[in-house]
Amino acid sequence: MTRTLCSLLILVVFAFWLSTNGIGRVTAAETDCPSGEEWVPCRAQQGDSMAMYVMGRRAYDDARTSGDFTAALGWSRKLAAAGDENGTRLLKMVYLQLGWGAHRDYVQAYVWLSEAIAAGDGYLTSWRNKLVEKMSAEQIAEAKKRTGG
Repeated sequence: MTRTLCSLLILVVFAFWLSTNGIGRVTAAETDCPSGEEWVPCRAQQGDSMAMYVMGRRAYDDARTSGDFTAALGWSRKLAAAGDENGTRLLKMVYLQLGWGAHRDYVQAYVWLSEAIAAGDGYLTSWRNKLVEKMSAEQIAEAKKRTGG
């Protein structure tokens, strides 16, 4: 009997400790998100870095088929700006695809790479040069016009 009461008391104290330290507590934001398929997108919109990475990775995988890296670039930029290492890696993966010409709009890919180069990512210059090799003269002229160069 004493052993059972001690075990019960330990469980109550442990549960109290967990609740006062925020462990195991569900936040209001988490309860606002629906369960199931919509939970990850909802959490990503609220800034949850792991959910944002999942969304970015899904968008990246979809883009490799569709040729539209817009969503993948958006999620990876948000994560990288927040200092998330997964976001930085994903952003480099997206930039690599842009440089290879995987994005269906070469002019837009050129603009995105140019923006990153202007922001200090000089290593992307060679990737942009590889993209230029795939572009027509008209596309290059339009891209340079959009970037002011």
